[in-house]
Amino acid sequence: MKLVGFILIIISAISFGLMPIFATFAYKSGLDIRTILLFRFLIAATLINIYILIKKHSYPRGKLLVILIFMGAVLYSAQAFSYFTAVSLIGSSLTSILLYLYPSIVLVLSVILLKAKVHKLDITALVLTTIGAILVVGIKFENINIIGVIFGIMAALVYSFYIIIGTKAMSRTSPVVATGVVIASSAFIYVLYGLSTGVDFPQNIEQWKWISYISIVSTIIAIITFFAGLKLIGPVKSSMISTFELVITLFCSYLFLGEKMGFVQIIGSIFILISAIILAKEKDE
Repeated sequence: MKLVGFILIIISAISFGLMPIFATFAYKSGLDIRTILLFRFLIAATLINIYILIKKHSYPRGKLLVILIFMGAVLYSAQAFSYFTAVSLIGSSLTSILLYLYPSIVLVLSVILLKAKVHKLDITALVLTTIGAILVVGIKFENINIIGVIFGIMAALVYSFYIIIGTKAMSRTSPVVATGVVIASSAFIYVLYGLSTGVDFPQNIEQWKWISYISIVSTIIAIITFFAGLKLIGPVKSSMISTFELVITLFCSYLFLGEKMGFVQIIGSIFILISAIILAKEKDE
């Protein structure tokens, strides 16, 4: 495995892991989820595509362009819809557990669709990652709802296919251009959704600040570094290392939001870190 790819996925995980923290402060400033999502993608799409035009990068054409638009407009949007629907029905803990089934799904899909080779260390890391994710998030069964469970599993499935398709797309374009097309496609969907349901503009500097952090750090940087790492180390390792974002969210929630960090969560974080170390030390074959 290439160390650069590992570092890029860690940066992506940190960037994604900060999003719940930014979102919490955004909610406290008076923003709702529809406004956050719309302006998250609209700002990110504008910035990244201005950069692409300034640098005179070429956009893909034909089938590849269609694939990237599909990834953003359909898969990314569907994953977000499935995730937030599941949270509303079964709560964030169980939804997170179901979502983090995706490294296992990615591994299976990689073997079937990409003919990828799986090594013993990959399986070991996957087991540690899964156990770690369960311990970090915790499981609460008070509000079990079969529809919510289905949406949670759908979120994991859709994201897994997003990663697999992204793996093939990255062999034919750059992470920056791919990010520009994917984010712009997502932005188009959320603009349509906002226009149809009604959305409020951010009202003050505080609200714009948190949306900007989400747009730049947890969208542009997070997606570019993920695509770049995916291109170097493949979908299986990328998806497993990405669970490090749970550790970042846990630590930052403790640091900035005053949330408690229990012994079980610490053990879960250690499992995820051990998994990341195993993958980092695994030799390329």
